[in-house]
Amino acid sequence: MCLLLFFVLLCAVGHKGVRVQGPSAPLVVQLGDTVMLPCYTQGPLPLEGLRVEWRKKDSESVVNIFQHGESRPDLQSPSFRGRAHFFPDEVSKGNFSILLKNVGKNDSGVYGCKVNTFHESSQILVEIEDLKRLVVTGADHAVVASVGEEVILNCSIDSHLPADRIEQVAWRHMDRDVLVLLFQDNETFPESSHESYQGRAEFFLTEIPKGNFSLKLKNVKMEDKGGFMCEVHTREQSGHTIVLLQRVGFSIFHILALVLCFATLLTAVGLCIPAFAYFKVYSKTVMKIHACLILWPNICMGAAFILLFNEVSSTEVAMCSVIHLTRPLLLMKTSPYFNRLPKLLAKALKSLALPIYHFILATTACSIVFSNLQQAQTASEHITTLMLVTAMVSFIGAAILAWYGLRMHSTMVLVICNGALMGVFLVPSKQNFDSSFLVPSTMTPLIIGMILIFSVQRHFQGKPLGCCHNAVSSIIVTGLSLIQMILFVLIGIFLRNFVRAWMLPFEAIIFVTSWFSVMFVLRCCSQTCFSQHRREGYLCCAVIATVLIIAYGTLCLHYVNIHMENDKDRGGYMALTVLIHLLVATAFFKHSEHLSDFPHLLIYMFGAVGLNIVSSVTLVTELNLRAGTGSPTVDLLVVVVPFESVFVTGWLALQIYNVLIINRDRLKQNCEDQQAARFRVPQEMDVLSASQPNPPDNNEEIPLR
Repeated sequence: MCLLLFFVLLCAVGHKGVRVQGPSAPLVVQLGDTVMLPCYTQGPLPLEGLRVEWRKKDSESVVNIFQHGESRPDLQSPSFRGRAHFFPDEVSKGNFSILLKNVGKNDSGVYGCKVNTFHESSQILVEIEDLKRLVVTGADHAVVASVGEEVILNCSIDSHLPADRIEQVAWRHMDRDVLVLLFQDNETFPESSHESYQGRAEFFLTEIPKGNFSLKLKNVKMEDKGGFMCEVHTREQSGHTIVLLQRVGFSIFHILALVLCFATLLTAVGLCIPAFAYFKVYSKTVMKIHACLILWPNICMGAAFILLFNEVSSTEVAMCSVIHLTRPLLLMKTSPYFNRLPKLLAKALKSLALPIYHFILATTACSIVFSNLQQAQTASEHITTLMLVTAMVSFIGAAILAWYGLRMHSTMVLVICNGALMGVFLVPSKQNFDSSFLVPSTMTPLIIGMILIFSVQRHFQGKPLGCCHNAVSSIIVTGLSLIQMILFVLIGIFLRNFVRAWMLPFEAIIFVTSWFSVMFVLRCCSQTCFSQHRREGYLCCAVIATVLIIAYGTLCLHYVNIHMENDKDRGGYMALTVLIHLLVATAFFKHSEHLSDFPHLLIYMFGAVGLNIVSSVTLVTELNLRAGTGSPTVDLLVVVVPFESVFVTGWLALQIYNVLIINRDRLKQNCEDQQAARFRVPQEMDVLSASQPNPPDNNEEIPLR
């Protein structure tokens, strides 16, 4: 009995009791993470009679239970089944912590770890705070910058999240909905950026392991204004922050461009008053005023567009600046003092102004294709080279022919130049190469038709083409046919099927045959055959030629519309196509020395003053709108080019009207002369009839001698 009492007292003294310990502060966990809920004792406890129970206090859900020396997952609540586990090897050492995987938003709260033995029990509480999503922080204030400067847009991630767990970081411009820069799988992809941000956006590579994904944006533009979103994605969750680029101020180039726009307005309006008042006064002072009116506003506007090379699209800058810097050629040709210029200068302007202006515009319009030639297929490069050579030779030929007064042939060669440049613009890709022969097969017959109709019209006009003119026309027709054959060979080699492009050589043979057949008929027919129906034939040829020219221009518009269906510059290029064909039509007419004063003055003033006012007001408005909204609002080409087309159309209409009046009077006089010649008795017949006696009557008796 004494021994038993002694043993109980010894056990009571030796046993210090169960004391469970846990974390001293609530746990902070990210959604989707795995967290350990600590629960342990200072020393090991015997497994016999040991029961460890984890419960979530607010719902009394069973997280996990350890009993009879093993874990009891069958007793877990459904929401924790398969997610909460003990460390079996650690339980015997007094570690009763559990590992909770894939933490969800409902897992926040207080958890109880209760440890029971034969003699007593102890409990510890562990709290999981409100679960936080992926925390992405940015700038706490809006960013302000000027055009051309460099800014840093802040974006950082919680430091506790390892960088290797970040799958993707993407910077986007929210207003424009374009990708600025992409980081994915521990690698930066600058080539995936939108074209307007390539070469301008970059990360700080040394800061990425620290969770710093701030963006360095170089050479800030007006269109950058607005919100930039930094999106961060991990396997389980995502987060984002927004940095606002609130105000983008004008750069020195913008200020200079605005100054030039106001200078254009002042000079155009200021000089137009004396130019209009002294329109019919011929003096050196007045001519200097007109020279300043033609040159100064256009040079200012051209320089203003060039200064905005970093803000406006390259196509708009190139075309608008070229239009203003080459427009003085047209204005000098349409000026009221054209006939007062030195003879050599007047002849040069009369012959070369339109071809040069046309060629510069056309080649500049194809610059977007020239920059992509290295991406073309091998056969496409050969075709592009052929078209470029054809365009260059056509321009040189048109200038030479215009210098020697062969306006009809010069115009036809310019039309060929248009077709060649259209072929460059529509350089075939691998996807549409098999149908690319449709372009020359539909456009070339229209050109040949124009040459034939204009040749026949000259005969109805009473001015048949001479040997030199026929030789030049024959060279043009033969050259077009030869180009058709070369295209046939190139396309056949690329497609490895010469049958599919059979139309090209067939047309080439038809062209040559038709031309020489018409020439033979014209030489065999006498001039009398044409003079009998001169008025009807002339008008019929004029109508057919007009239809062919309109069909040719419409076909070019159709091809441009298809080729640039999803291009933002489609409207501008279609307007340029119309302008280029109007210039070709204008080159057909000879500059007349006698034009109606009022329409002549109206058209000249519109080109010298009105066009520059429209351009300057449009550019100033666009810059102010971009400063407010940060995005392009007006397509400058859609404004500048149509007004230029109105100016050229007015000049063309004036030339057509003048030609119609002259030809009407000429045809009327020719018809009157022919009628008078038909009923007039020649003078020799009058004399003969007066000397001849009257014939004797059969019933009259003839006297005998």
